[in-house]
Amino acid sequence: MKTVLVVYGTTEGQTRKVAEFIANALQERGAKVELLDSASASAAQVQPFFAAAVVCGSLHRHRYQASLLRFVKDNAAWLAGIPSAFIAVSLTAVLADDESREELREAADAFFRKTGWTPAITRHVAGALRYTQYDYFKRLLMKLIARQRGGATDTTQDREYTDWDDLAHFVDEFLAAAPLQERGH
Repeated sequence: MKTVLVVYGTTEGQTRKVAEFIANALQERGAKVELLDSASASAAQVQPFFAAAVVCGSLHRHRYQASLLRFVKDNAAWLAGIPSAFIAVSLTAVLADDESREELREAADAFFRKTGWTPAITRHVAGALRYTQYDYFKRLLMKLIARQRGGATDTTQDREYTDWDDLAHFVDEFLAAAPLQERGH
């Protein structure tokens, strides 16, 4: 079986956790996987020899990580030639209203325009509130936003909203859509 690239950009660590989960789930299903942090020095050394790719980024202030944007932009040509998916992690994905869904779609579309890459699959995944890891001002800001949107405001506890069962289902869908078996010559 050919190798699947799982590349991610993370700010607070939840997207790394999501990418690791996807990589492990792919391996459990028999795929070879290379897990790559887009901010690492090795991201600039990537060779285009992958059968498929899953790109994971987290949305902060309507943007994804600059390192992920740069990685995808630099590799858009070969990413476009293989089965690929974009996993967009955010707290906005917790919300089910039409306005939030439109906000997520617009942010992903802006990322695709900037990079010149459009994946076959885009999945919006709920992230986490890391109250205990935020500095004082960020904790206050996140509490205010959570209050306005009906979220958890107890800053003594972190909240993880990621639906791990849905991510496992995504991996199955991705593998069904991405032929990874090597063909004989």
